[in-house]
Amino acid sequence: MSTVTIKASLEMVRDFFLKPDIVLRLNPSWYVREIEAADKEGLYSLTLYDDKADETRQVNLHVEVRGKAICYIMNSNMVEFFIDEISPKIIRLSVNGDIFRKEDLPYWIRGLKNYIQLEAKQSRNIKWLLDRFWLRMTPSQRRITIIIILAEVSGL
Repeated sequence: MSTVTIKASLEMVRDFFLKPDIVLRLNPSWYVREIEAADKEGLYSLTLYDDKADETRQVNLHVEVRGKAICYIMNSNMVEFFIDEISPKIIRLSVNGDIFRKEDLPYWIRGLKNYIQLEAKQSRNIKWLLDRFWLRMTPSQRRITIIIILAEVSGL
């Protein structure tokens, strides 16, 4: 289980995890090709692409609230997001699950933390760029973009 502290309100963090689109797009190893909401609330049909293994998966996702935890039940696997309020503006988020690679979990949690804090600060321009471009890229496209940006910065 990995834990991180987020500077945001409990309601904001809870609402963020109840909408799985951005949560799953922030994962560094999977690319969300398609997400469709089913007729029942909390049910989704996903098409995920893993560019490291070059495989596509069809996943049925059920988002369920269990006390302080929000559970993403994907086929027979589960990812639990434990949300614990430390103070009115500080939240402790713990993630436990087995559907994603263990080595990607720290990067995913850091991405979740940074995105939620951007939302809390209401950084609309940066959030718009992330939603419009960055989260629409595959993980390999993101890595290539970072390499190009670093090369351009070092060239200056």
